[in-house]
Amino acid sequence: MSRTREITEAGLFAALIAVLIIASFYIPVLGSIMAMFLPIPVIVLTMKNKPLYAIASAVVAMILAGMVVTFISSIALGGMALLVGVPMGISMKYKNKNLVTLLVGSISAAVGFLIIFSMIEFTTGVTLIQTIEESFKMSMELQTGLTSAVENLGVNTDASLVEAQKLLDDMLFLMKLVMPAIMMVMAMVYSAANLVFSHQILKRLNIDRVPLGPFDQFRYPKHLAYGSLGMMLLAIVLGNFKLIDTQLISANLAYLFAAIFSIQGMSLIYYWMKKRTGKASGIVLIVLLTFLGMIQYIAFLGFFDVLMDIRKFEKKQNGT
Repeated sequence: MSRTREITEAGLFAALIAVLIIASFYIPVLGSIMAMFLPIPVIVLTMKNKPLYAIASAVVAMILAGMVVTFISSIALGGMALLVGVPMGISMKYKNKNLVTLLVGSISAAVGFLIIFSMIEFTTGVTLIQTIEESFKMSMELQTGLTSAVENLGVNTDASLVEAQKLLDDMLFLMKLVMPAIMMVMAMVYSAANLVFSHQILKRLNIDRVPLGPFDQFRYPKHLAYGSLGMMLLAIVLGNFKLIDTQLISANLAYLFAAIFSIQGMSLIYYWMKKRTGKASGIVLIVLLTFLGMIQYIAFLGFFDVLMDIRKFEKKQNGT
C-alpha cells in the first residue's frame, strides 16, 4: 500500500472516529453503545496499516471532536479508543491467541478507566466513590419520599424503611469493597465486546486474523485455575499473618473468580444444551440461571471444567 493511500485511509478513519465521538456525546442511548465500540475503528486501522497511523488518526479525531463537544469528553472517549484499540490491534496483527488479545485489551482498558476517573476527579473534584455514594443517597431519599406518601394513607412503614436503609448501606459497603474487581471486570467486558465485534468487521473486510472459535468450545488454559487457586490460598495465609486486609482481598478475588470462570461454565452449559435440545434452549437456560443469581454455581462448574475438561471426558465416554 502506498504512503498516500495509507494517509488517506488514516484521514477517513479519523473522520469516522470523530463522528462516533460526537454521536456518543449527543445521542442518549445509542451514543453509549457507540462509545463502547469506539476502539473498533482503531483496531481495524492498526491491522491494515502501521500503528503510528492509527495513533495519529485517533489524535486527529480527538482534536476534531473537541471542536464540537467538550475537550475533556473528546479526550476521554478518544483516549479509551486509542489505549484499547492500538494494543489489541497489534496483538491481533501478530496472530496472538484471542485470550492473549483479550488480556492485553483488559489491562489497557483498566488503565484507561483509571486515567478517565482521575481526569474527572481532577476537573470536577468528585471521585468515583463520591458519585456512587450520591446515587445511593438519592435512592434513599426517593425511598423515604415514597414511604412518607404511603404513611399519609395510614400504613405503618417504619420497619420497611429501616430494612431499606440497611439494604442500601450494605450494598454501598459491598460496592466500595469490590470496586477494584468491578473495574477489572468492566475492563474485561469492554475489551471482550470489542474483540468479538472487531472480528466481524475484519471478516467482512477479508483481513487475516486468528478466528474466534465457537462458544461451546471455549476453554481457559489449566494454569488459570491453578493460579486462581494459588492466589486465594496466598490471600488466606497472608491474612492470617495480618499482612493484608483479608476481607478486601477475599471479596475482590471472589468477585473476579465468579466473573471469569462463569464464562467457561456458560460455555459448558451451552455445549450440553446445544447437543440435546438446540442453541436457543442453551441461551435461554444461561440467561435464566444468571437472573436467578446462580452465577457462583456456574463459575464453580466452569472452574472444574478448566481442571478436568469435562467435555473431553464426555467425548471419550461416548467413543468420539
